[in-house]
Amino acid sequence: MAMEFEGPEKKLEMILAEPDADLRSNVDGRWGAVVRASGAEIVSRISSQDMDAYLLSESSLFVWPDRVLMITCGKTTLVKAVPELIRTIRRDRIAFFFYERKNLMYPQAQSSDFEADVDRLAEHFRGKSYRLGPANHDHVHIFYASSAGPETIQEEEEDETLEILMHDLDPSVLRAFIPKSGEKSADIEARTGINRLYPEMVNDSFIFEPYGYSMNRISGQHYATIHVTPEEKGSYASFETNVAEKDYRQKIEQIMEIFKPGRFTLVFTEAVSDSDPGEGKIPKNIAGYRRPEKSLYEFDSGYAVLFSNFIRTR
Repeated sequence: MAMEFEGPEKKLEMILAEPDADLRSNVDGRWGAVVRASGAEIVSRISSQDMDAYLLSESSLFVWPDRVLMITCGKTTLVKAVPELIRTIRRDRIAFFFYERKNLMYPQAQSSDFEADVDRLAEHFRGKSYRLGPANHDHVHIFYASSAGPETIQEEEEDETLEILMHDLDPSVLRAFIPKSGEKSADIEARTGINRLYPEMVNDSFIFEPYGYSMNRISGQHYATIHVTPEEKGSYASFETNVAEKDYRQKIEQIMEIFKPGRFTLVFTEAVSDSDPGEGKIPKNIAGYRRPEKSLYEFDSGYAVLFSNFIRTR
């Protein structure tokens, strides 16, 4: 009997102390090597003046002159990409490093758990690990390391990321993400309403066999990415963007309308400021959902995070 697909992702981000104009280059095949080290493959790429976005066989890779963001799912081992990354980006040039891993649906199928991942990361970074959320319900693990202080972050830039990690999608949504004969990803995007998310951005999307959907959209230095596992058992979808909003309510409600999850986890990360992360930007109440858990955490330098779980009430 085939094992169900593991939708919840692992994620890493490296932020450089100074931009590197050559970081985006792939003439030496560096990004293919990084992706293969994790157990995934590059499917396609789109570019803007400021960044490159690679669609992977398991999720996405984004590269800017001053940072790298990589997200993988399934049975990939994302931490195995770190040595390849450090061959491209010397360790002493990395100001901030994040590694995030949500609790999984089928952990017995993975080759490592978060603790084993941290042991690998400790070979390269002196950092700290955290758990946000309850141990026996939806939570995320974070490993964070910094060789710089908050002053390293450019204050004039809006440095924030919204993640929405969704489980138990409505059956009508699952059907909408299973392509009919001859359909392309654009057909699914029109049927589900994804085509109305950041329509001004350049789009790159793919339908996987037997089913599954991934999307990257970029404009300038901004991105939005979606990954969907429309399996009846273990359905999952994720949305992430670095497009800053003064109030994220409309965007969150738009995502809820598309996916109709039974429950979801919201993770909002931003550069440290005088207020709590997400204050005045992330709504405390979402129509049709209740929030049983909320955590706020400010790392010892640089960034802060808001974690919330939501469960559908109707």
